[in-house]
Amino acid sequence: MEQKQIHPVDEKLPLGKNLILAFQHLFIAILAGIPVPLVIGAVVGLTEQEIAYFISSMIFTAAICTLLATVGLIKNLSPQIPTMVGITFGAASVIASTLNSAATHAEGFRIMAGSMLISGLFCFLVAPLWSKLDKLFPPVVIGTNLLILSISLVPNAFGWIMSSSSTGKADKPAFFLALFVFLLNIVFSKYLKGFLGTLNVLFCLIIGTLVAIPLGMIDFTAVKEAAWFGVVLPFHYGLPKVGSFSTTLSFLIVMILGMVEISGTVMGIHSIVGKEMNKKQLTRTLQTIGLGTMFSASFNSGQPVTYIQNVGLLDLTRVHSRFVTATAGVMMLGLSFFPKFAAFVSVIPQPVLGGIGIPLFGVILASGVNLLKNVKLDENNNMLVFGLSVAVAMIPASFPEFYGNFPQIVQDVFGNGLLAGSVTAISLNLFFNFKQIIGREK
Repeated sequence: MEQKQIHPVDEKLPLGKNLILAFQHLFIAILAGIPVPLVIGAVVGLTEQEIAYFISSMIFTAAICTLLATVGLIKNLSPQIPTMVGITFGAASVIASTLNSAATHAEGFRIMAGSMLISGLFCFLVAPLWSKLDKLFPPVVIGTNLLILSISLVPNAFGWIMSSSSTGKADKPAFFLALFVFLLNIVFSKYLKGFLGTLNVLFCLIIGTLVAIPLGMIDFTAVKEAAWFGVVLPFHYGLPKVGSFSTTLSFLIVMILGMVEISGTVMGIHSIVGKEMNKKQLTRTLQTIGLGTMFSASFNSGQPVTYIQNVGLLDLTRVHSRFVTATAGVMMLGLSFFPKFAAFVSVIPQPVLGGIGIPLFGVILASGVNLLKNVKLDENNNMLVFGLSVAVAMIPASFPEFYGNFPQIVQDVFGNGLLAGSVTAISLNLFFNFKQIIGREK
């Protein structure tokens, strides 16, 4: 009897290989998430203790949400895809505004939790209806979205390289460290084959960090001051509280925009790993995010999304097993109980991240091009859908304050290149192909 072939997504790798690959995903996810509470803390003026708890809760809830998405802690709910889930920058401005407008930070976190519980429930309930809108996401939209993902992410890599500069010009030590890591990635990509080739990113991170130590580019103060052990408990600041209508509406809008981002990102993941994307898969994904949002609210964490940073790693390593990202989720769960280790991860110099970020984000662009090569751009106004969407996404990437004089909702949507480009692609596709989408024209 012929044995059924296992899809790469469901492949279980040898323990050693699985652990090392998972460690790469763990690093990328942690480093993608940690800046969010740090930025919010700086804007709001949170104490060091409040920021420390925010980081721990972010790691803890990201771990649970990742396990929900990869292995299915709840039967018949998980999409079972190789993804890392974590707190999004998309909600940072709303969270900061909520904390700033509250009488105390504790009350602000309670209002944030109440608003996120409502928005998470909304996502969970609306997911089945949202998934029926699959015609809004044809290959031209998904491919364009992957390109926009890279366009939105690449400036972050350059920002990491410029992180130590106060003049707007790259500091030479940071530049050459990033260049060294970048070139190291290219050399490893050519000469490391098989299993060693899948560890390219991890090797670059480790070697780059070691090189940075004698250059004096690492500050270990945070590691020394962090506690060895800590437990994240729910309702740290008290029971959730329903805030004003405008606050609740703001979180709902962020959730809807997040659903647009998640839909595009997850469809891109399915395209990369070669797994069918259907209504059931999209419903399960959004319901997982809805549950994850409510869970995160209980621990005063932020709104979760599928991490696009890890999408590039899937394509770069060519290992698509969901058990690798699930293992990374378990590692992250364990990490949440050791603040000192989390602090150690956070001290990796940003120029090192910039050097590895460029190729990581570049392969996402290549994946979009690979998908678009099968799209007939001269039909159904696909050329306009692609070109205008990328152009709109380029505006905030080139001029971050372009929409600074517009209302906050406009800044939140169009000031985010990923969201602006995704909304444009979906809207234009709907406009040009309305009759086909609603089924009145074949």
